[in-house]
Amino acid sequence: MMAPVSEKGFSLIESILTIVIISISLVVLISAWSGAAKRSGDPFWHAKAAYLGQAYIEEILTKRFDENTPVGGSPPCSSVSCSSTLGPESETRSQYDDVDDYNNLSESPSENTLGIVRPEYQRYHVAVQVTYAGADFSRPVRTLKKIVVTVTPPEEAPQRFVAYRGNY
Repeated sequence: MMAPVSEKGFSLIESILTIVIISISLVVLISAWSGAAKRSGDPFWHAKAAYLGQAYIEEILTKRFDENTPVGGSPPCSSVSCSSTLGPESETRSQYDDVDDYNNLSESPSENTLGIVRPEYQRYHVAVQVTYAGADFSRPVRTLKKIVVTVTPPEEAPQRFVAYRGNY
């Protein structure tokens, strides 16, 4: 007499269930990876925006506090002699000579101080706001200017950079 042969293997139902489970798992994994892949460039955009913001802040801070402040900053202008308006005094960007000339500057693409377009920042937008910040720190009016540079990388959220320039 012959011993019964045991047959091992998968039935059709087991095979279909295995395929379905593996398919669902792959869909979940690919969805998670695609989300991570979409955001993988963010550090690059943020670093470039930080560099651009720093470049604008440094450029602005090298300028005089006010139109009526002498070169070197001494003696500082007083609340009487300081300019009462913020913004350029009929100057072009390459002629800006004091901090508040940059007020309401809006550039896209970004330019350097000579008005030359920065080719690596073609799709970036830069906006600058300059306000008197004396009230922020309980100091006399017009002794401190707040500079806010907002850099918007392409298809990313805007990044703000803030600096203060004192009248000294």
